[in-house]
Amino acid sequence: MIKSMTGYGRGSSSRDGFAFSAEMRSVNHRYADISIRLPRELYSLEDRVRRLLLEHISRGRVEVNLAMDEVPAGLRQVKVNFDLAEDYYSSLKKLATRLDLPEEIKLEHILQMPELFKPAGITLTEDEVWPAAGDALQEALERLLEQRRIEGENLCRDLSERCGNLEKLIATAVVRAEEAKEDCRKRTEQKLSELLTGQFEETRLLMECAILVERMGVDEELVRLKSHIEAFQTNLSGSDPAGRKLDFIAQEMFREVNTIGSKAGDYRLTNIVVDMKAELEKIREQIQNLE
Repeated sequence: MIKSMTGYGRGSSSRDGFAFSAEMRSVNHRYADISIRLPRELYSLEDRVRRLLLEHISRGRVEVNLAMDEVPAGLRQVKVNFDLAEDYYSSLKKLATRLDLPEEIKLEHILQMPELFKPAGITLTEDEVWPAAGDALQEALERLLEQRRIEGENLCRDLSERCGNLEKLIATAVVRAEEAKEDCRKRTEQKLSELLTGQFEETRLLMECAILVERMGVDEELVRLKSHIEAFQTNLSGSDPAGRKLDFIAQEMFREVNTIGSKAGDYRLTNIVVDMKAELEKIREQIQNLE
């Protein structure tokens, strides 16, 4: 079943002292566009994360956010900014002298100063973090794909129903097109009979009427339109991504309907064409959501 391009997934994992949380959000896009946000220590994972997503996603813009929530205790390090601490101490001494304060400067005073401590940079390898990070990403990806699958099923049902509506309109148009041709033939014969006097070739007159009626005929366009609908439904029921192909088929369907509208000399047939265009416009809107 074809999937939608929109969805959301979240996953988390704790393993070997590491804890990760991952979020994925996808929206419509003409191609597969992957945007990945990682902690600085995990920039080396970007290509691996991208490959993981591209194995399952062929279209859509996907935003990935991976957060490292915990690291093993042995890797946690805190760094003291000694230069900043000395500056704080010197400034506090100057302040005490200037204000003539008798209180002695103690460690607890300096500890209240901001940015005195900061986490030390740690170096991590892919092999260390991927088991936990990969589990979180995989869980988020599975939930994202499930949402895309469910929405894709809903879209396919709606598109299939609209194709059925188009087929009903085609059947009505076939009947009306034949009636319109006969009406046209009768009107043309009547008007020419009223206008022409004296001798004229009846055979030649009938031939000209036949040519005029044939130019108004839409039989070929209706046959091609029905063929396009069958191709559309075949691709719709397939398992491979076909959103782009369905868009091309819909364009061909629009082309045939426009031709029918331009050739139709009958207001009832024109009304049917308007209904066809309305259904096709809804189909084209829905296709934009398919992978």
